[in-house]
Amino acid sequence: MNTQTAVEQTATPYSGTPPEPPGEAVQRLKSERVQEGLQALARAGWALAHEEQAIETVKTFPTPEVAWLYAAFVSRFASAAGVAVTLSLAGGQVCVTVFAQGINGCAGEVDPPVLAFAHQL
Repeated sequence: MNTQTAVEQTATPYSGTPPEPPGEAVQRLKSERVQEGLQALARAGWALAHEEQAIETVKTFPTPEVAWLYAAFVSRFASAAGVAVTLSLAGGQVCVTVFAQGINGCAGEVDPPVLAFAHQL
C-alpha cells in the first residue's frame, strides 16, 4: 500500500532586513575562539578597550628604567610583527594597548592574531 503525507507550506514575504532584537539585547558577538582567548588574557590582566577595538594591560616593574626597556621591547616587537600598539609610561608602569588591524580604513575588531601577539607579551 502506497500512502503519502500531504505537507502544507506557507510563504511569508521577506522584507529585506532582519528584525532587531529589543533594546540592550543587541550585542556584537565574537567567535568562540576569540571569547576563549579574551578570557585567558583577562586572567593575565588584559581587558578590552577602545570600544572593543583593542586590548590593554598595565605592567608594573621595579624601576622606571626596566619599564622603559620593556616598552622598547614591545615597540620593536610590534613593529616587526606589523601590529599597532600604543605605550604609556609612568614611573615603573607601562600601559600597553594592542589594536586590531583595520580593514579598508574601518576600525577592526579584536581577533586571534591580536590575541596571539598579546599572549606573547
